Amino acid sequence: MAYDLARIRKEFTEVCNKAGVQVTSPIELNGRLTRTLGRVCMIKTNNVVKNEKVEFSKQLLETTTDNTIESVIKHEAAHYIVTARTHEAHGHDNLFKAVCAEIGTTNDTPKTAVERTVAEDKIYKYFVKCNTCNQIVGKYHRKSRNLQNLSSCYCKTCGQHNLVLIQNY
Repeated sequence: MAYDLARIRKEFTEVCNKAGVQVTSPIELNGRLTRTLGRVCMIKTNNVVKNEKVEFSKQLLETTTDNTIESVIKHEAAHYIVTARTHEAHGHDNLFKAVCAEIGTTNDTPKTAVERTVAEDKIYKYFVKCNTCNQIVGKYHRKSRNLQNLSSCYCKTCGQHNLVLIQNY
């Protein structure tokens, strides 16, 4: 069964409930998350941190395996559980790692190993290529200022300013 938002909500809630934490924040998909696979948004008022919402990358669902999605769900659930229990943001400290062990995930670092179901090149909208050495020097999801002004950029391989933008869609 493929993952969708309903399944993510269900599994996230189950993990939190098993840890004794009730999920009260909305769980959403965010199409703008490309480097971050998921995140727990928190708000701090009067020195108390509360979970505000949980977001998962839409790209996560479209380009990765079920194992990766499950790992990210548990990772974000661990953040949610730690904050709900302590009312503090803990990042990836020892308390966070202990909660990861408690809920049965080894994904306790900021960088998640991603198993893709599509070729890596299919997920980028833009490539920057050096016409001198023929190397791809950059892959991007969005058209940033650097991409709009390539004449001021150079190839780190050959040092030339002969860069071109290739659209991949």
